[in-house]
Order: sequence, then structure tokens, then C-alpha cells
Amino acid sequence: MSIDQGTDELIVLQAPQATVLARQLVEGVGSHQERKATVVLASFRGGYWLRRFTEEPDLGAVRPHDRPTSVDWARLRDLLRRPELLDDDRRERGSMGPHLAVLEIAVSLAAGHPLDLCRVAMQLSGAEWRDVLLRMESAADFV
Repeated sequence: MSIDQGTDELIVLQAPQATVLARQLVEGVGSHQERKATVVLASFRGGYWLRRFTEEPDLGAVRPHDRPTSVDWARLRDLLRRPELLDDDRRERGSMGPHLAVLEIAVSLAAGHPLDLCRVAMQLSGAEWRDVLLRMESAADFV
């Protein structure tokens, strides 16, 4: 497994691992929106959030902690109300913008977290924004 030291320390360049984790976390989920939201997290920067949630059980973002099988969307809504708890000290302060934007989008899809689309769109690169929009569009078919 190789890690990109130049940007995010948790970005694993081996994408299949993020895909396996995402599959594991959506297997028992009945809600299509929750499934799509999990895929949004898996597809962003090598599965940054899913990996972080499993590597940092203190965040309480996956259930159960020892063998994650689902994302705890209610807990993520609570964490987004206090984003300082999600700050990653491996980056410069304030550089969590794109990461938090994608997390907000996923939690909005899965649990109805309020979302300012203009603000989150400005946090993402054009390619990342288009990718998230495609995933949001497919989730909208089941609302």
C-alpha cells in the first residue's frame, strides 16, 4: 500500500481497498440514499472519510466499531455541527474545506443535513464537483 505524502496522508493510492470498504458498508443498508452517500464518501480522494472513520473509532462514525458494517449518519450530523472535531491535524489548519464539503454532501443525501450548495461547490475542484453531482443525480431517482 502506498501513501501520497505530498497531500493527504490518508489518501491511499490503492483504490480497490476503498471500494471493498464501501461495499462492506453498503451491504446491509436498505436506504438507497444512504447507499449512494456511502459511495460518495468512497469515491472522494481514495476513500478518505471511510478510511478515517474506520481508523479513528473515537469519532463513532461507523457501526460497530470493531467490524464496521454501516455508517452512523446521525452521528455524522452531530459531528458536522462541531466541525472542529473533524479537523485533521495532519494538514494545515483550515485546509479541510473540500473534505468537509464532500462529507456534508453525503450526510445531506443520507440524513437530510442542510447544505449550502454554493459554498460546497466553491470548495471542490471542477472534476470533484462533477463527480459528486453525478452521484447525487443517481440518488435523486429514488427520492
